Amino acid sequence: MFKKKSMRKLLIMLFFLLCNSFTPPSSNILPMWYPILSLKQLHKQDIHKIIVDGVPYVCYKSNDTYIIHTDVCPHQGASLAHGKITVNGNLQCPYHSFEFCNGMFCSIPDPKNKRALFTSKTILPVFPTSLKSDILFMSFKPNIETEPFFPPEEYDPSFRAVSGFRIIEQDASLVIENLLDMLHISYVHSFGSRSTPLPTRIHYHDISNTSGRTVFSYTPNTDTISNRVGGSPEVKVDNEFHLPSNTITRVYAGNIIKTVFTRTLPISKGKTLLFWTIYRNFWLDPYSDVFSIPGDILIKFLMEKTINEDASMLKNIYPDQNNSLTTKYDITIREYRKKVQQFS
Repeated sequence: MFKKKSMRKLLIMLFFLLCNSFTPPSSNILPMWYPILSLKQLHKQDIHKIIVDGVPYVCYKSNDTYIIHTDVCPHQGASLAHGKITVNGNLQCPYHSFEFCNGMFCSIPDPKNKRALFTSKTILPVFPTSLKSDILFMSFKPNIETEPFFPPEEYDPSFRAVSGFRIIEQDASLVIENLLDMLHISYVHSFGSRSTPLPTRIHYHDISNTSGRTVFSYTPNTDTISNRVGGSPEVKVDNEFHLPSNTITRVYAGNIIKTVFTRTLPISKGKTLLFWTIYRNFWLDPYSDVFSIPGDILIKFLMEKTINEDASMLKNIYPDQNNSLTTKYDITIREYRKKVQQFS
C-alpha cells in the first residue's frame, strides 16, 4: 500500500512539473514567434484549440488580451477548448467547471459560496502572444524581446497585399525547404520553363545569424505575369529565409515586383499550416481600391494554383531522408538547415 501511494504521489508531482514547465513541444520548435491564427479565424469563435508539433493548446481572449496555455485541464485532463469564457473573463473547464484566470486555477463555481472551495498553486504557463497585421503569434520563449518578422513591403504604401492560408499534408520543414527550392520551379509549376529550367548567376549571403538570402536569375514560361505585364523574358529572384519559419520570394521583372511571403506552423507529423501573403506594385488603381480588386482576385487564384501544385508534389516526398545527393541549386536549403541547427 505504501508503495502504491508513493508512486501515485510521484506521478502527480511529475504531472504538475510538466504542466508548469515553459518548454517548446520539441527541438523542432525554436524560441521565436510562430503564426497561430488569422484575425478572421479569431472572430469566428471565443475559444480555439491549436496544435503545435502535436501538442494541444487553448487560445482565448480575456479582457482584450489573447491567452494561450495548455489545453489539458490539470484536474482530470479534459480539453479546455471545449469549455466557455465566463462573464469575468475566466476560462471554465467543461468537465467540472473549474475556472482558470490567465492560466491560474482560481475557483470551483458554487452559487451558494462566493469564494473558492480550496486554494491551489496550480499555474498553467501562459505563452507570449502578439497580434500583428491580422495574425496572432505565439512564442515559446518567455519575455521575448523581439517582434514578429514582416518584410519591408508590409509597410510600403506602393504595394498592395493579398493573403490566405492552407493546410498542407507534409512536415513543416519540407514545406519550408520547398519554398526555398529554386530548381523545382521548372518541373512542378505551370509557370516554369522546361526549355530553360536551370537558374543562373546564383549567389548566397547571410543577412544575420537567423536569416539568409540567395539571388539568382531565371527564365520563366512565356505566358506569365513577368512576360505579359513586366515585359521581361528573364527575371531576378531574391529568395530569403528568416527563422523560425518565414520565407520571402521576391521576383523582379522590369519595373514590376511580386513578393511572396510565407510563414508555417508545424501542426503535427505530416501536417503544416501555411500562411501566405503576396505583395505587388502592379495592377493597382491610384484613386480607388475598387478597381484594384480584379488584380487581387487573379493574384489569389494564381497563388492557390501554385500551392496546389506544390502540395501535390509534397505529399509524395519521404521525410527524414539523408539527402546524400546535393547540387549548387540547393544552397539556400543547406544554409537554412545550418541556421536551424544552431538554435536546435
